[in-house]
Amino acid sequence: MKRVLLFLFAFVPMLVFAQQECVYFKKMVNLETEKTNLNTTQSDFGPGFVGDELWYSAYTDEEIEKLNSGSGKKIYYNLYSTPTDEKGNVKSGKSAMLAEASEGYHAGPVSYCEATGELFVTLSNFDNPVIRNKVYQKADIRLKIIIAQKVNGEWQKTGELPFNDPAYSVGHPSITATGDTLYFVSDIPEKGLGGTDIYRSVRTNGTWGEMENMGSEINTDKNEMFPFIYKGKFLIFASNGRGAGDDLNMYNVGLFGDNISGVAELTELNSAGDDFGFVIHPEGEVGYYCSNKEGGMGSDDIYKVLLEGLYHLELVVMDRKTMQPMENANITFDGVAETIAGTVFKKVLKENESYPVASNIDGYMNDSKTISTVGKPFGVLRDTLWVEKVEVRQKFVMENIYYDFDKWNILPESEVELDKLVKVMKDNPDWKVELGSHTDCRGSDAYNQILSQKRSDSAVGYIVNKGIEADRIIAKGYGESQLVNHCDDGVPCSKEDHRKNRRTEFTILEMNGN
Repeated sequence: MKRVLLFLFAFVPMLVFAQQECVYFKKMVNLETEKTNLNTTQSDFGPGFVGDELWYSAYTDEEIEKLNSGSGKKIYYNLYSTPTDEKGNVKSGKSAMLAEASEGYHAGPVSYCEATGELFVTLSNFDNPVIRNKVYQKADIRLKIIIAQKVNGEWQKTGELPFNDPAYSVGHPSITATGDTLYFVSDIPEKGLGGTDIYRSVRTNGTWGEMENMGSEINTDKNEMFPFIYKGKFLIFASNGRGAGDDLNMYNVGLFGDNISGVAELTELNSAGDDFGFVIHPEGEVGYYCSNKEGGMGSDDIYKVLLEGLYHLELVVMDRKTMQPMENANITFDGVAETIAGTVFKKVLKENESYPVASNIDGYMNDSKTISTVGKPFGVLRDTLWVEKVEVRQKFVMENIYYDFDKWNILPESEVELDKLVKVMKDNPDWKVELGSHTDCRGSDAYNQILSQKRSDSAVGYIVNKGIEADRIIAKGYGESQLVNHCDDGVPCSKEDHRKNRRTEFTILEMNGN
């Protein structure tokens, strides 16, 4: 049976599992918690990265003294910033931020869009609420979101969200890196499922679209809050509607367009108390979240999280003819022989490493490739080795093997195709093959025989120079003796018909020792 070699190497989609961008965050990282020096004896919460700073909400020293003495009047959360290094680790120092815009209001949390220079800030929506020693999001106060930008180097309020309304809360913003989608929290009655829900709005041509409830896959009849969108693919949020009790726990979910999949609890961070407000630096190695768990300094403390990246490989060996995954296939992974248990080979890979993998199945044209984690985001890596059942004497046409007129030297465009045969030979080390060169009928039989042999010798020489043993490949020139159509001597034919006869084939002479 004759096949076209180009088909064997053409790009084809992964049919067993499409490479989805919405891999689960929980499979991407290990999380390790550390205490920070940001905390006071009162509540500190709502971390958010703003450029090379970490912003968060806390009380002034004077307000802390009032709270410690039992007074809760005219006390507000204020916004502070602490500088960070390029990875997001906080340095020393603390500065008050947006003091004028937030005076008389609770302020925070915030979300910053570097692409647009916009800072989305949560503020309370009425003056002088009385609150003492409570988790901010549990307080019965109305919230709104304002937008601030730097004007002459100073942060100034430049707008508000169109959803703000004194009848209900809008707060806890998280803006995507492109600035076109905003996730936030609201308790608007007619749209919600109960308590506070997570919403999103898409901005088109500068105008924010309608509030869109994220639905029952995320929201419950209790409270969901503090959303954080990471890499545009993961939504991390806090909820007290998914477990026993009223404590907040943190969860993540994969986003793939309009599809939501795989809500999973961040068990490594959740405690017996309230855990919420997890944010991650763009470099992906450092994050921060809030908790009132035992062992902290105040009612709510900010904790640092170290993220250790993980790569989970899922590999299948696919039969090209049946388009089905092969069960119990033999492979070699990073130099070690393995047998896939079932149809999917799973392996945890290291960061910035490359792993050679090859199928090793008798009676098949095997495949190989290198799987690399270099420069790739953490998560699930899915890949496929393609194999095909073959037989001795089976022929394959090699497309795009060209020669100049009356020449036999290898052209650059032919090298690309010959390199594919080199790969086949390396993937199938037990094979011996014949490389046959054919001409059309133009010219004498003797001349075409000589020319085709020279061309075949040249192609085999190229393959041997690429590391294939000379005794594994035979050069054979057939001249015009094996035409594939009617274009024999004296028969009028088009250039295209003649071209079909000018071909290069390889034939399997021996495989697996037979």
